[in-house]
Amino acid sequence: MAEFTPENTSPSPEEQELSKQLSQEFQELETERHNWESYWQDIAEHMIPRRADFNASYAPGEKRRNKIFEGTAVRALTRFASGLHNTLTNAQTSWFQLTVPRPLMQDRDVQLWLEESQRLVIEVFNRPISNFHPASHEFYLDLGAFGTGVMMVYDEPGQGPMFRTFHLGECFLQMDHLGRVDTVYRKFEHTAKALVEQFGIEVLPESVSKSYMEGNPYKKFSCLHVVKPRKDRNFGEAGSMNMPWMSVYMLHDQKRILSVSGYDQFPYVCSRWERQAQEIYGRGPGIEALADVRMLNKMEELGLKSLAKMVDPPLLVPDDGFLSPIRTTPGGLNYFRAGLGPNDRIMPLETRGRPDLNEAKMGQVRDAINRSFYLDLLELPGPTAPDGDVLRFSATEIMQRQRDRLSVLGPIVSRQEVEFLGPLVDRTLTIMVKNQMLPPPPEMLIEADFQVEYTNPVGIAQRAGEMTSVSALIQFLTPMAQIDPSVLRRIDPARVATIAAEILRVPPSVFKTEEEFAAEMEAEAQQMAMNTQMQEQMAVAQADNLVSMADRNRSQASLNLAKAEETA
Repeated sequence: MAEFTPENTSPSPEEQELSKQLSQEFQELETERHNWESYWQDIAEHMIPRRADFNASYAPGEKRRNKIFEGTAVRALTRFASGLHNTLTNAQTSWFQLTVPRPLMQDRDVQLWLEESQRLVIEVFNRPISNFHPASHEFYLDLGAFGTGVMMVYDEPGQGPMFRTFHLGECFLQMDHLGRVDTVYRKFEHTAKALVEQFGIEVLPESVSKSYMEGNPYKKFSCLHVVKPRKDRNFGEAGSMNMPWMSVYMLHDQKRILSVSGYDQFPYVCSRWERQAQEIYGRGPGIEALADVRMLNKMEELGLKSLAKMVDPPLLVPDDGFLSPIRTTPGGLNYFRAGLGPNDRIMPLETRGRPDLNEAKMGQVRDAINRSFYLDLLELPGPTAPDGDVLRFSATEIMQRQRDRLSVLGPIVSRQEVEFLGPLVDRTLTIMVKNQMLPPPPEMLIEADFQVEYTNPVGIAQRAGEMTSVSALIQFLTPMAQIDPSVLRRIDPARVATIAAEILRVPPSVFKTEEEFAAEMEAEAQQMAMNTQMQEQMAVAQADNLVSMADRNRSQASLNLAKAEETA
């Protein structure tokens, strides 16, 4: 390694003022978040121990499950995250559609471009290098446990959108006047090697550069990344210093600015499960289930102690007559003095415990925890009979039950469309357009406003009532059509197909264009006209043949009659 002498450059007055301002703001955010940290720590230790780093410090590889005696909450949280993932951002389905104002949607080229762009965006979400699905699963875990999730969408040069979920313990949030998160202070640790690779050794203070050069490149330093709205900027001028969002990296302990740049768009996606009006951070199912989780762990602990006393009970031993030590192992021999009374013997101390009652109560608490994580809505095990067997249903009944449950879940997850899915798709689209990862749009879409409609099962279930009504109407009118066939003519099958395709979010390419459909209908009409004309011609020809045959028959009859008269 070449020798390097760090420059003793002191920060400018502007950098000193900025670092002082950011440090003061961060201290205020730390104080504001203090009450939440003990709450989150308790939740993490009982439900997701690998995230239990809010106000506790664990060495790498250290055991973290000391407070967990029963794993229902851990499994329920994982199932909640998986269920929410499959419901909102399923990798196997197109869970959103791009739309524009309705007049533009009538154009076939616009429809096909939107469909192709949607397919490309889905491919970006599903490709392994983007890290979207691992990051979103972590996001849903944080959302379920703590009620707040933080994801960053990077614009990686040459690769496009990249996704990463940050531990809530690192992130300190602030909102704008509309209640939207627009400021993130992220406190993290970086090694000297990582700092040199990211910022260059020439801008780092002497403490970092010396650590890197003197053989200690993995020494960690506390860093701060700040993304917030930029108040002082020259509108209309290009450059990172005039972008709407400020991005600042600094060494937290040394209050040293490392870089100042910006973003055209807020790069973080911050969502809350539920939020009270006066609070910044959300409240999730984990907070609601915490009391039951604590109780269940305590019941399991006491139940194990009770069961251990029954399996290996304490012994009653006379205070005299036996030779110590008492051997309780299988086959152990205990000697006592001859002549002791019949009751002077070693016997177990009966506790008369009822583990079955404890287990029954624990079952009720387990069900309550599962319901707190909405597993009765996200999963469909089916009802059980009194003997415990799962009742069997037809496919139609199962689909109807699933729609009913998802329609109940709809209002609960609708907030995620506003705070998670909307900003996520918007940020991803912006990066893809910037990196020319989408086909050139039609000219009429250059200045159009795009909208995102979500096609996840919840959204479809909420609109399924329209299809159910139409289907019920057709079923009701079918028997009446046997009496009066005209009743079914009031229904427009083409309109029914259009509404069904809109509700089910069928891709536009499935349907024929108006021109193709009109051409086919015209061809069918021409074919039917030709068939009718041919049938008419055949009928005329057959009639002519019959007339000719009748004439011949009359002529022959006349000849026969004449011959008969001559003979007579």
